[in-house]
Amino acid sequence: MTTTEPNRWTDRRSDAVSARKESYEQLRRASTWRLLAATKAPAVLAILQSTFPAGDRRLPRSELVARVGAHLALLHDDEPATGPGAAAPTGADVEDEEAGRGGRSAAEYVDAWVREGYLTRRDDPHHTETTFEPSPATIDAIQFIASLEEHRPTTTESRLTLVVQQFERLAEETETDRDVRLADLQRRRERIEAEIRELAEGELMLPSSEASTDRLRDILQIAAELSGDFLQYREDLRAVDLRLREQILSPEGSRGEILEQLLAGDDLLGQSTVGRTFTAFFRMLNDPAQTRATQELVDRLLERDFSHALGRDERERLANVFSDLYEPAQEVLDVKTELYRSLARFVRSQDFRQHRVLLEALQEAQGLALAQKDEVPTRTPFPLAPDLSRVQLSSVSQHRLKDPTDPGAPAEAEVHDATALSVEVLQDLVRTNDIDVVGLTVNVNEVRGRSGQASIGDILREKPADQGLASVIGLMFLATNHAQAREGSTEIVTWRELDGSDYAAKVPTFYFLEDVPVD
Repeated sequence: MTTTEPNRWTDRRSDAVSARKESYEQLRRASTWRLLAATKAPAVLAILQSTFPAGDRRLPRSELVARVGAHLALLHDDEPATGPGAAAPTGADVEDEEAGRGGRSAAEYVDAWVREGYLTRRDDPHHTETTFEPSPATIDAIQFIASLEEHRPTTTESRLTLVVQQFERLAEETETDRDVRLADLQRRRERIEAEIRELAEGELMLPSSEASTDRLRDILQIAAELSGDFLQYREDLRAVDLRLREQILSPEGSRGEILEQLLAGDDLLGQSTVGRTFTAFFRMLNDPAQTRATQELVDRLLERDFSHALGRDERERLANVFSDLYEPAQEVLDVKTELYRSLARFVRSQDFRQHRVLLEALQEAQGLALAQKDEVPTRTPFPLAPDLSRVQLSSVSQHRLKDPTDPGAPAEAEVHDATALSVEVLQDLVRTNDIDVVGLTVNVNEVRGRSGQASIGDILREKPADQGLASVIGLMFLATNHAQAREGSTEIVTWRELDGSDYAAKVPTFYFLEDVPVD
């Protein structure tokens, strides 16, 4: 006899399936899923994977655009698929269709990939140009495609051994019964003594080359997955920082406790789950004794015969398995440190109070608008005429900062006719400005002695003006008394002031034909 009445088991199963479907709907909107489902996913993934090879985790915009531009034909040739089996177009696909066939540049593709979450943009203080790196979603997508391409089984003996070893280690380290721990240590000692006796008797049991190679490849795969984890660490730390700021601004919750901890100097970022996990990893990575011992083990493995079965890239990754982790780990630490300092400044400078007032004003305005949405039709004319319907945005770097000590240029520049300086005026300038006439006289005689004659410009080119404009005035004074003027002729003389600024002036041409007496 059958019944169609629902029972608890079917209800629970139906609820679980519905919840899983809802979870997958959320994941479908994530960047990883959208990238894999994009019409141009093969071209995009291939370009991003070649643009960011091992070691190039971050690129300036100009270099990134150039690398993408080298493969632009792949994106233009990849036409959208049609038919019942075609993937649904993503945001980037729709933009491609709107831009027209083959009409988008490499820079436009880069900007679109940033909006889609395939690339992450960073403002690096060590670079004058904005830098980009693959997002954690892109790393996950590339690793997923690589796993399909390699077809390497995951149910291997080496992986099972790693799991069992981790279970044994965790069980031993968390055992609270002293007698049980002593018994475990006794069994380990007996196994070690048995191995020592076998070696002393000449028995040497080794695993097969295939099994050893598989274990090495599994270890390398686990190490490769860490690179994507570093990117996720940084995103998770930023998410924790944002959540703490939201709690500080929120009128409800435990903002008072958070403020007290931050003002006391507590590192709430480091105390978070992601912070504690990364701190433990970074401490182990930077342990000199641990790193030295592990690197020695890696060097010994590279000398084994079975390691020659690895490819060239795999051997390089094995040799640099730890050195490749230092730079991204340091970047995560720098991000964590900067976020901690920024959060501390946000609290200690009382900036959060201004943000809180602004947030309350916005929430009040939003509440008034929501209260009126059912009473005021959407097409009701607005009684006020806005003076400015739109605003033109520009970069901060385009604005010049005002110098309060700069009086500014006059409204109209005054033009003066050029006049000749008399000997009396030059004498007065020399006297009032304490010009080194003796030093200038030595310079004139030295330059003139080598070439037979010398103008003021010749002297300044070989003997720079130590006193700036004062040296030029001093040379003019010596020329009016001891040099021969060339009627109607002028020359351009240049000099550098004491502040490093370069100047030029047009002066009458004088030639020193004889030595100037030193007074």
